[in-house]
Formats: sequence, structure tokens, C-alpha cells
Amino acid sequence: MKKLSSKIFKISAILAAGLLFSSCYSVFSGGTGGMIVDAESTTTPKTGISNVDVYAYTDCLVRDLDYLAWKEGSVFTPSNSYYGHTTTGTDGSFTISKLVWKEEQPDFGRDADFTTIYLLYYHEKYGLTKDATVIISDSTNSTVYAELTSIRKTTALNINIYDAATSSLTTNNVLVKVTVPQSTDTITAEAKVYESTISGSGTIDISYPRWKNDEDKASGKEMTPTISISYAQSADEITWKACANGDNADGNYAFLDNTSPITKTIQNNNYSISLYGKSTKLSLPTVDGYYGDRTSVTSDGKIIKMMGKDASGNFTIDCGETTTSARTIGTSGNQDHGYFSGLGSGATWTDTTYTGKYATIDVKFYADGSDTGTERTFRSDTNSYTVNF
Repeated sequence: MKKLSSKIFKISAILAAGLLFSSCYSVFSGGTGGMIVDAESTTTPKTGISNVDVYAYTDCLVRDLDYLAWKEGSVFTPSNSYYGHTTTGTDGSFTISKLVWKEEQPDFGRDADFTTIYLLYYHEKYGLTKDATVIISDSTNSTVYAELTSIRKTTALNINIYDAATSSLTTNNVLVKVTVPQSTDTITAEAKVYESTISGSGTIDISYPRWKNDEDKASGKEMTPTISISYAQSADEITWKACANGDNADGNYAFLDNTSPITKTIQNNNYSISLYGKSTKLSLPTVDGYYGDRTSVTSDGKIIKMMGKDASGNFTIDCGETTTSARTIGTSGNQDHGYFSGLGSGATWTDTTYTGKYATIDVKFYADGSDTGTERTFRSDTNSYTVNF
């Protein structure tokens, strides 16, 4: 009986040892790297793609589940499972130096092994792509070469902002907002809004889905989105507003309502857009001239004041005052009397309703407090006037 028990004990110990040995595994590590390029590049070699997120999985199922969970038009976010990650450099190259895996029966015993690594490449412009490569333990080999085809299109909007009154580029800082649709027949997504502050000229790069559906993709018919543009002066005090360019039904330059933005249909990789605006805060012209009888000294010493008409029709806008004096003409020594100058210098008025390239303002002249001059009309595009009254 004791001999039988001893034999059973020995057999159990052998089986336990065999089970323990069979459950042992070895841990290995290795790396991978390579190059990711644009499939449609026409250069030799093809142009590398920078800022591609590279994810490396040791489990094919986990990789595939992450791939299936992604929806086109959204940002890819991997699961919390184990993976390696890096980002391609400016030339499209990448390296993941250490990936760890375990193997119960290594191909080369406990000293070395190789395994398949399951890859995902993500870039907003190129979407999410699956790939795979084989790596060898204790080494990092650049075995990956992938060509990606963009699923989004980028267009450079070359924006020029003009002052309608002068046809010159504005010197004002203008905040431009471009709304770009992102939905297709298969994607429902919110429009993207791109913003940039531009003084005169600037460029805004916009991005949108390349194809509307699979049929268009197969035929090469790319999206031509209709974008919306709104723009306004970027300043604490608004003195300039967007306006039409005389190309409307009324043929005028009326100020635009930002609730009705400009629309453009984009068809090229580079698209030029001209925007227009004009001043709402306008400078009075400088005014000189003569008051009264130019031959009489009684015209001298008079206080001349100029007042502008406000939006309510009252002459409340102070355009300055000065005193008349004698003025020597040429080299003869003769004098003209009642001369004045400098009225309007530095004075401004506000007009948010004028529909032409320039605004007008009605003014009156006062001598020693009396309304002595008839009304005159000045234009904002004229720098100076001479008035006699």
C-alpha cells in the first residue's frame, strides 16, 4: 500500500512539473519603422506625409475592432488596449522602437522570435488605413512602406479685401469667417468654421470631404462645396464695414448685413476671393476761403464756424472754427481780407447708410455766431474745398 502511494505521488509530481513547464512563456521585444507617402504624388520618390498617427497592435482582433469603431468624418481614438504609437516626421518616416509580445513556443527557442504587428494609420486628410508587418525580436527594421490616398480635399482661399471708395487693399484688420460644409451622402457632420484676421491680403486653407459618395469616387468626380463667408472689422471701435461692390441688382455699394453672408462655390485647389468694405467713420475735408468783402478790412477778425448735419437732420457736428484775417497775394504786397482756413481738419462724421462709394455731408457756416452761409455739400472722397460766402 505504501509502495502504491509512493508511485502515485511520483506520477503526480511529474504531471505537475510537465504542466508547469508547458505553461511557461518567453517575452520578446522589437521595433518597426518605415515610410508613409501620398499615393497620388507625382514626384520620385513620392512625397512623404507628415503628422500621420501610427498605431501598432500585437492583437489583430483588437486592431480590427478599433478600425470598425471609427466613423469617417470623426477623429480616430484607439481603445485602451496595448498598442505602440508614434507620428510621422516631415518626410513621412516613422519608428516605433519597442513593442513587447510573449510566446509560449518561440520559433527560435528562448533566444529569438518573430511576430506579426497589426497597424493603423490615421490622418484627418487620409482617414484610417489598416496594414501589417513582421518584426524580429531585439531589432528595429524599416520594413513598412505605405501609400495613402486622401479622402479630403484642401483648398487655399486667397482673400483680398478692398476699400470700395479707393479700390485699394484695406489697411484695417478684418476678421474673416469661412463656413465649410462637411456632410456627404454617407456622412452627417457639422460644418467647419475657419477664421483668420486679414489686413489687405491673406490665405485661409479649408478642408472638406473629397467625394460625395462611392459612385463619385469611382468616377473621379470631386466635391464642389458652397462655402459661406462673413467678415467684419476686428477693433474695439468699428469704423469700417463690409459692403457690396456694385454687382447687385441695384448696382450700389450698400453695407452688407452679416446675417446674409457671401456664398462661393469652390472648384479648384486655389481659389481667389475679393471682398469689399468702406468706412463708416469719415473725415471732413479741410476748408478754406473768404468771408464778406475781400477788399474791406471789416471782413477781418470774424469768427467763422462750420457745423455739419447729423443723421437727424440737425447741424450738430462740430467742424471747427477759425478767425478771418488779411492775406497777402503774391509779391505785390496787395492784401485780400476775410481769409480763413483749416475748418474741418480732424473732424469726423458717421454714416452707416450711404450706398455709393463715397458719402456726403451738408454743412453750414456761421460768422460771429450768425448763420450767414448757405448750405454746402461735401464728399468724403474730396480732401479739400474752397468756399466764399
